[in-house]
Amino acid sequence: MYTVRLTVLSLFVTTVYGGKDKPVFSEEIKEIIQTVHDECVGKTGVSEEDITNCENGIFKEDPKLKCYMFCLMEEASLVDDDDTVDYDMLVSLIPEEYFERTSKMIFACKHLDTPDKDKCQGAFDVHKCSYEKDPDVS
Repeated sequence: MYTVRLTVLSLFVTTVYGGKDKPVFSEEIKEIIQTVHDECVGKTGVSEEDITNCENGIFKEDPKLKCYMFCLMEEASLVDDDDTVDYDMLVSLIPEEYFERTSKMIFACKHLDTPDKDKCQGAFDVHKCSYEKDPDVS
């Protein structure tokens, strides 16, 4: 399960970092990322274009995209029985080389995922905010 969590975190980091400073992954990790991605695309019906656009800072207000982002967390077992994402656990999984930058982004945004929001909207808001918080993302 740790490998899946780390892999989903890697997918999250890749999308948030966009085209700049993208992490490099082993073939095994790439396969897991693809499997999780395919699972969440299948569950939500989100378009590949909408996912790719997020890497460029274009976050379409689409329920499918929002639920794709929640699905990534769910597939990594970072969601409890009440559909609450454990952002502290997410941050604890960040590899050292990305920890400072990524943890700052997540901690600056996790407050946007509130119990009064739809689970998909909360995950989307944190994801989008994380992208916007990093000043080096072009």
